[in-house]
This record gives sequence, C-alpha cells and structure tokens, in this order.
Amino acid sequence: MSAPSAASSFRYGVFLRPDPGTCALLTDLHLLLRQQYGLVSCAAYPPHATLAGNVPTDAPEDELTGRIGTALAGTAAFTAYNLGIEKGGGGIGFNLHDLPDGSPNPGITNLLDTVRRAMAPVAEPMDHYRANPLDPGRFRAHLSIASHELLLRPELRPEIADFVEGLGWEPPRSFTADTVSLYRFRSPDWHAQWWRSMTWDHVRSWRLEPAVAAALDAA
Repeated sequence: MSAPSAASSFRYGVFLRPDPGTCALLTDLHLLLRQQYGLVSCAAYPPHATLAGNVPTDAPEDELTGRIGTALAGTAAFTAYNLGIEKGGGGIGFNLHDLPDGSPNPGITNLLDTVRRAMAPVAEPMDHYRANPLDPGRFRAHLSIASHELLLRPELRPEIADFVEGLGWEPPRSFTADTVSLYRFRSPDWHAQWWRSMTWDHVRSWRLEPAVAAALDAA
C-alpha cells in the first residue's frame, strides 16, 4: 500500500530506541512535566533519539521500509552514552551525541548518516523547528526532556531545568544502541502546534547486528 502524499497529514520518523530503563525514566519525566507545567510535546512521542524526524514523503511505505532495512543491513550495534542534561537549541534534553571525552560518538554519527542517506532521496523539503536531522553536521543526537513548548515560552526553561535537575533522577549512563524504528505520524496541521493533536503508529523495527558479529563479517 502506498504512503499518503507529502501534501497529506502523514509524516514519518526514524528513531533510535533507548534501553528499557531509559525509556521508562523518560516516560516518567514527560508525564511529570505534563502534570506540573502542562508540557505535552515530548509525551506525545514514544521515548526516542531522532535519526530522521517528521519527514514528508511521497514514497510508498514499503519503499521506506526497504530503503531503511537495506541501509541498516550490516550496521553494528554500539554503546551510546548519556552524558547528562543539555540546555541548548531552545529545549532541554540528555546529550546522546558524544563520547565521555566530549568527542562525537562515531556509532551515533555513522547511524545518523546511514539513515540520512536512506531517507534523503525520497524526503520532501522540510524545515525542522530546531535543526534538520537530514542535514549532516547540523544535528546533535539527544533524548528530549522538554521541547516545542519552550520555543513558545522560553522564560520557563531555567525553571524547568532546575526542576528536572532537582529530581536527582539518574538515567543509565550507557546502553547498547541496537533498535531502530520507523513511525508514521498524523496531524491535522503541521504548521500549527501539531504536538497537541498528533497521533502515531509504530510501523516496524530493525535490530542492529551485535558488534562482535559485525566485526567478524568485516574481517
């Protein structure tokens, strides 16, 4: 079955799923911030690190899954590091982009590039609200804590950052990044506050190869 056209209300996202413990902590954080401050944008999504987000496309859905599956074939799982809270780019999130020494994590950057190259030929032009993840070098992998609403109410950012840090919650400092998922999103108006009405469906997931097996295949 073909996917709806880019002019329709559907878009697609390719996400890296964190480990179950991190997913649970993010869910609790998002629900707590909704209850305390009325923030709903992060809670509108499954816990994730964006690899390609809100992509409009005319490509049939089976072409998307084929492109992503082919691109990920032979891609090895890797260790992702949660280096704590970052407050840049208008939002608040956990830094997933770097290694403990502060340099970019090649597992993350290679996976971003792999997904970007798979999706770019079929993606319609888009203007991501912060940075387009399909543009190499401009996007930092992260786990969002508070997002879209802080662009509308930036004065809340220091208070919310203090609130989250005051919880003292410690997510896992590292996890095996091995699951990539494709999601289908729908909103009646992508030019408005789409996170208030957006719904989504999980299309499918791919499990990356164990790092040892991938290294043996490359030998």
